[in-house]
Amino acid sequence: MKTGKIPRRPENGAGDSDSDKHNQDEEEKYFVGLISIEFGLGFPVFFLLYWLFRPRPDIQNALLTLASLALLGYYGSGRVVACVVVFTVLVYLLAKAIHASPAPGARKAWLLLGVALAALNLIFWKYGEHWRVPLAELLSNHGLDVDLQNQWLLPLGLSYYTFQGISYLVGCYRGEIQVERRLDLLELLGHFGLFLTVTAGPIHRATDARLLTGYDDAPCNALEQIKTREPRHIIAPTFALCLILVGLAKKWWLSGWLAAHVVAPVFANPSQYHSLDIFAAIQGYTLQLFFDFSGYSDLVVGMGLLLGLRLPVNFRAPLLAHNLREFWNRWHISLSTWIRDYLYIPLGGSRGGFLRTQFNLLAAMVLSGIWHGWNGFFLKFALWGLLHGLGLVLLNIGDNLFARIPGWRGGGRKRDFVSGLGLPARALSIFLTVQFVCFCFILFPIQDLGELAPLFHALLHNVHDIRIGPWTLPVLMAMLVLWLLYPRLRRLPEQCAGGLARSPALLRPALIFAGFVLIVLLAPSGIPGFMYANF
Repeated sequence: MKTGKIPRRPENGAGDSDSDKHNQDEEEKYFVGLISIEFGLGFPVFFLLYWLFRPRPDIQNALLTLASLALLGYYGSGRVVACVVVFTVLVYLLAKAIHASPAPGARKAWLLLGVALAALNLIFWKYGEHWRVPLAELLSNHGLDVDLQNQWLLPLGLSYYTFQGISYLVGCYRGEIQVERRLDLLELLGHFGLFLTVTAGPIHRATDARLLTGYDDAPCNALEQIKTREPRHIIAPTFALCLILVGLAKKWWLSGWLAAHVVAPVFANPSQYHSLDIFAAIQGYTLQLFFDFSGYSDLVVGMGLLLGLRLPVNFRAPLLAHNLREFWNRWHISLSTWIRDYLYIPLGGSRGGFLRTQFNLLAAMVLSGIWHGWNGFFLKFALWGLLHGLGLVLLNIGDNLFARIPGWRGGGRKRDFVSGLGLPARALSIFLTVQFVCFCFILFPIQDLGELAPLFHALLHNVHDIRIGPWTLPVLMAMLVLWLLYPRLRRLPEQCAGGLARSPALLRPALIFAGFVLIVLLAPSGIPGFMYANF
């Protein structure tokens, strides 16, 4: 039986519409596959076969491509594979057309055509819920009975390979990818369909980008790694295994425990809980999302290292950010840098003066919110993007005002005034940034904006006559302690790898296996889904 058929524990307490459930089931099959008996048994076999061809990176690339397509077909469907293949062929032909066109105008026209087709493909699949039922009724009236609700579901990995396709075409247009270094069709298919990144990122660009590096801060663009003819090697194997264990602990244990004991019950019925319970659930949801997503990212980056591949780090301690700008330099880095390079800068970036810069920033954040999805009749994700955009605009306005203080600009400090006043001010700025992020994330688990009023009413008024939940105070204390220890805990994979390196070589496999068994014992029952697939 496919792992995707195994019942999953709920990720939040909010109900879903039937159509949302269809989409989530189709999306999450593959995420379940990475933490499953089938994948756990199959990956070592693939690993051995892969390294048998160490002298031939081209054969290793072909194996990665075939394995990726097989997994997409197994956990998704043949239609999912067809979508990736058709998109890859389209991008491949457009890239050839860009390189074959000597005139700048023709090159730009091919690029704009590619970006438009990629965007239309994304809109067609991701935002098609509202036209599927009317279209099905129209076809039925003409004698065509087509099940659009169950058969036309969002293809796995659509957003990620679309974003990689756009960045690849832009790289060809700008000359960052030369004709002789262009990926052939099989290589491009492996790049877009790589099973490690296709459905949850990180967005692995063909070319280098600022802030996109590996754990050792080394460049990690896909083009050089795919085109290399030098034999690959396992990169930092002990660290890779520790990174996988930490990723499993965050995603499978911590995220699952928070969902079951802190978040889901409160969001399901906030009026029945004390204000502190609700506050803890709001904090807990952001932690749950962080553990779930960053844990998955750690898992795939660690697996990539075992295959000799460097994938970009997607999270760099975002809950230590002292302002919203820094938060977006640390959270979902592959997406935030993609928004910067392919939305914000093309809109004009900071080239049109202060006011135009703020408009461009606001527009880019709203568009990034809309990318997360459309829920019911309310653009809750657009509102989330708008709130983050307004927060960044207000931050820039504050920086602009402080820069006018006599002597301030001369001191070379144009930004981050509050955090520069000392440790207490920096701690306060981190706390306020995290609270802004947490309260904005409330928009993710709710199904209707109408749920906000009773939630905030309960948060502000449920102080008397309601007993505080048994987990609330311990969880809030644990959050505070973890936050204080976070600067050291963020280096946990490196510290674990260092400890293992000092232990006897024969003991290391036993210690790693013991760590895995401990995570399995502590984790909630059931196979974990992937929260971000819902967005």
